[in-house]
Formats: sequence, C-alpha cells, structure tokens
Amino acid sequence: MKRIMMAACMMLLVLSQASAAEKVRIGEVVVTATRADEDIEKVSSNVTVITQEQIRRSTATTVQDLLKGEEGIILRDLYGTGTKTTVDLRGFARGLNTVILVDGRRLNEIDLSGVDWNTIPLENVERIEIVRGSQSVLYGDNALAGAVNIITRKGFSMPELVLDSRIDSYSGHSEYTTFQGANNTVRYFVLAKHRESDGYRQNSYFDATDFSARITIKATDALTVDGSAGYHKDKQGLPGGLTEAELKADRRQSTKPDDHVDFDSRFFDLRGGLALSTWGELELGYSFNNRKFNSDLFFFGSPFNTRRDTDTIGLRAKLTVDTRPANMRNLLVAGIDFYDSTVNNQTLSSFGDTLTVVTKNETGLYLQDELFVTDRITLSLGYRFSETKFDNTVSGGTTATGSQTSRENAFKAGVAYNYAAASKVFLGYSRGYRLPTTDELFSFDGSITTLRPEKSNTYEAGVVHSFGKGLQGRLTVYTMDVKDELFFNPSGGAFGFGDNENLDKTRHYGAEAGFSAVVSDALSVSGTLTAADAKFKSGPYSGKHIQLVPRTSASLGADLKIIKPLVIALKAVWSGERFLDNDVQNSFDKLESHLVVDSRITYTYKNITAFAGVNNLFDKKFSDYGIVGFGGNKNFYPAPERNFSAGLRVVF
Repeated sequence: MKRIMMAACMMLLVLSQASAAEKVRIGEVVVTATRADEDIEKVSSNVTVITQEQIRRSTATTVQDLLKGEEGIILRDLYGTGTKTTVDLRGFARGLNTVILVDGRRLNEIDLSGVDWNTIPLENVERIEIVRGSQSVLYGDNALAGAVNIITRKGFSMPELVLDSRIDSYSGHSEYTTFQGANNTVRYFVLAKHRESDGYRQNSYFDATDFSARITIKATDALTVDGSAGYHKDKQGLPGGLTEAELKADRRQSTKPDDHVDFDSRFFDLRGGLALSTWGELELGYSFNNRKFNSDLFFFGSPFNTRRDTDTIGLRAKLTVDTRPANMRNLLVAGIDFYDSTVNNQTLSSFGDTLTVVTKNETGLYLQDELFVTDRITLSLGYRFSETKFDNTVSGGTTATGSQTSRENAFKAGVAYNYAAASKVFLGYSRGYRLPTTDELFSFDGSITTLRPEKSNTYEAGVVHSFGKGLQGRLTVYTMDVKDELFFNPSGGAFGFGDNENLDKTRHYGAEAGFSAVVSDALSVSGTLTAADAKFKSGPYSGKHIQLVPRTSASLGADLKIIKPLVIALKAVWSGERFLDNDVQNSFDKLESHLVVDSRITYTYKNITAFAGVNNLFDKKFSDYGIVGFGGNKNFYPAPERNFSAGLRVVF
C-alpha cells in the first residue's frame, strides 16, 4: 500500500506541473448523486458518469452488463441471465455496501436478497452515476462503499414510438416498446418489455414482463412535479451449484431441477420541487415499493416453500440553498429521510411452518455544505445522524419477539482543486456505516441474533487529468478500516453450521485507474484498472484475505464507426483470482482468473437499426462464483460460453 500511495503522490505532482498546453473541457457533466446538481469537476470523489451515447454504443443488454469492468466494481452473476446479480464497490462482494438508486429512490432491500436488477430495464436508463467512497452522509444505510444512481429517461421533443425485437442464444427473445414526447409543460416516457430465455444451464429459465412510466409536469415557473411508476413480474429456474466432478462432466446440467422462484414487484414515486426565488429549492418526495417472492427449494430431498412480502414506504424532504457570502459561492443541502419497511415471511416444510414479521424504521437527518473558495478550490463537509429500530415477531414451531435500536453518525470532508480545465486533484475522509439486514438479525427459523452495525473510516486521494482534446485519465487510491464488519462464519453458531457475526477489524485498500480517449470522430477508446485487497486484521482469521474479492481487475473498450451508419463495439473485461465464498482460511484453490470479450455491430438506415452481437467471443469457460459448503465440498456456478444475439429497432 505504501508503494501505491508513493506512486500516486508522484503522479499527482507530475500532473499538476504538466505542460501548459491548451486543455479542452470534455463536456460539462452534472452529477445528481450528491443530492444537488453539481459539476463533476468540483466533487471530491472518484466519479464516473455513463452517458446515453455511451449506452447506445456499448455491447451491454442489461444495466449489469454496463457496469462490468468499471473501476472498483465487483460484480457476480450466478446464472448468466442477470437474475442473481450482486454489485458492490471497494472490496465488498455481496451487494450490501453500495447503495443503488433510481432517480434517487433506494432499491436496496432490507433483507439479504439485495437489489433486484431485473426491475431496471436498460432501455429505461438515461445515464448512470457511480460515486465511489462512503456516501453514508447523504444516503445512510448500504452506502458505506459508494453509490450508484441510475437516472431514467424523460420525454423530449416530438412524440416518438420505438419498437424493438431481438433473439438470443438458448431460445431467448425479447420485445420492447417505448413511447415518449414533450412540450413546454409536460414530458413523458412509457416502456413495456417482455424477455424470455431457457438459460445457459438446465433449469435456468427466465421469463419477465415490465411496465414503467415517468411523467414530469412544469406546473408553474417555480413548481415542478415528477412522478414515476412501474411493475415487474418474472419466473426463474434455480439450477444450483455444481461440484468439480459435475462441472467437468456437464457444465450445463442442474442438480436442482425442481427449484424455482417467482417475483412480483411494483413501485410508485412522486417528487415535487419548488424554487425559492433565486437562492434555493425545496423538494418533497414519497415512494412506495412492494416486492413479493414465492420460492420452492429442495434440501436433502425435503421441500421448502418460502413466501416473502416486503413493503417499503419512503418520505424525503430536502432543502438546497445556493448563496454567495463574502463573494464565495456556498451550496448547502439539508434534509430528512424516513423509511418504514415490513417483511412478512412464511416458510412451509415437513419440519414445520414458521411465520415471521420484521419491521425496520429508519430516520436520518443530514447536512452537507460545499464552499467554492475560488473557481478552482472547493471545500466540502457533511454530517448525518440516523436512528433505526428493528422489531421481530415469530410464530410456528417457536414463539419469540425481539427489538433492537441503532443510532449512527456519519461524517465526510473533502477538498477538490481544479488546477486546469477538466482536471482536478482531491482528498477526502469519510466515516460510513451499514446496518445488519433482517436476515442477519432475525433468522426466519425463529432465532434472534444481536449484531452491531459495521463502521468504516476511509481516506482517499485522487487525480483526474486532461491531457488534451478528448483524452482524460484518472487515478484514485484509498484505504478503508472497517470495525464490526458483518460476516457469515461458516463454522460459527452453537452447532457449528454457521452464523452471522461481527468481526473485530478488517482493512480494504486499493487503487482505481481509468482513461477515456476520443481518438477521432470515428474511434473512442476507454479502459480501467483496479487493484484491491481486503484482509482480516484481527481475530482467528487475522492476515487472511476476505473471500470473493479479486486482487486485480481490468477492462478495455472501443467503438469504431467504419462508416457513419455502421458502429462496431468491443469490450474486454478481465477479473483476477479470488478465494471461494466461505474459504475464510484461504486453504482452497481460488476461482480462476478469466478474460471475457463481448462484441456488437450496429447499422442504422434512416429510422431502422439492425444489430448483432457475440458475447464471450473467445468461448472462455469459467465460473463467476464458487462456495465451500458443508464438509469442505466446493460448488461452482458456471458462466455461459460463447453466445449470440441479433435484433431490429424501428423508430416512428
């Protein structure tokens, strides 16, 4: 780590004294994940914005595909269909330490199921903002490592209808339509989509339907109302893991031919913004989210049926004040968030029936202030206080109740110095936290565990440098000390079958680098490189590496316009070795490193676009996830081999 820090400091010095040759701003980009519209160059964090143009020219078909290879991101897709995907930042791999937002609305569930990425069709996305480093001040729970804010599309200009149909390997096909438009008062965007596939493996089928709509009304010059709603329904097969022998015999087989799950979710979100003269804005928001799933699983030949119904209500109030004391701009954001969630869980099995009701009430007050000392120097300071209460009632084979209350503080301080156009250096400190999930606190067999929230202290430094027209590089180094990190100990618990615990100390540290280059009007290239490590710092596993975290990962992408209507896109993502889940002693062979290359060619003629793609171009055989089970048995989840897609889009 010392060598990384020394190299970074040297690079900061060299770049800050770089040639005074003319620099060209690479587009002014506004970030909203900071809960205020802000120039990306003023933010004292490592921030990436994926624009609509980049989405159109990428090889991605899902939001998860789009995030693959972004620096610092650890992504796991168990079945290759996107149905069981986790996304996390900076040495966390379970999808619980990065808050995922859609237009500022939280998607993180209060249980271990995490974010359902299938509820976010890529066709509904305008852009994506990735803010690395703790965002607990602004978002509270789940934001210990960072935030990903997905901005959905609004209507524009004249009414437009899009029809799209595509086919994929494994008997896959999807169809979607969008309708959008705008005038001086109203903007609207409506989407309907159906997706179906047999899946790469046996019993990995997927069948989903989505409807969503967003409408924005400018009621007066001062008042804007923005509402969105959506519905998602899918059915999935769950093929389970394979042993090494089973993987060698047939990597497409399933050892769980009868396991499956059905999901049903819907949401409603309403926001109102009132301009307060020229100095500020008041925003009020209400959201409701309901998610149901019904799963049938078999353990040792016995069926288990689980039905879970989760309701979450969110209330948000935010005041933004933009003033100029002493001729210096000051941007103050203050607000309150309230979330009320209830989980009803019913498990039916031959061993008995259990009904559990868990509630979580979270209230957070936050304040963030940014002082623009000069046009080049920005200072930021933030604080959050939150209070969260969990209540649990279980009935069935046993009857029990439980209650736990947590009060947490989060801090953030940073400075950014814009030493040239489209260039900055920044330093930051943040203190973040993550609360236990309901599954970690209250096992649905009726047992109750007392766990402390995990807390982190993060120090980071970075540089973003423009080398000239169209070329920009970035480098960030960080170290994060975590206390009471929440962890599943496979040998813990009264009977040695595993239990959730708090660790004493862990450390996550690394470096994130990337570049983007507009070589010409016809060619754009980008790449990333991440070096990360996470270790136990005390306790029985002191010095061991935390599982599922690759030490290195990288990506390289390019898109080329051979002729104006013809675009070829390539993206290569490399992931290094990592220890299997539950391998806390680091005693088993690691998951192998792998390089996956995806490609796509697009041709547009007037209002018609045809496209075809090849994923895993070089037919790499690998597993994205592996776990050590009972008795040291290893199970792997093989990823798809080379596969194809093609489609046609018509715009009216």
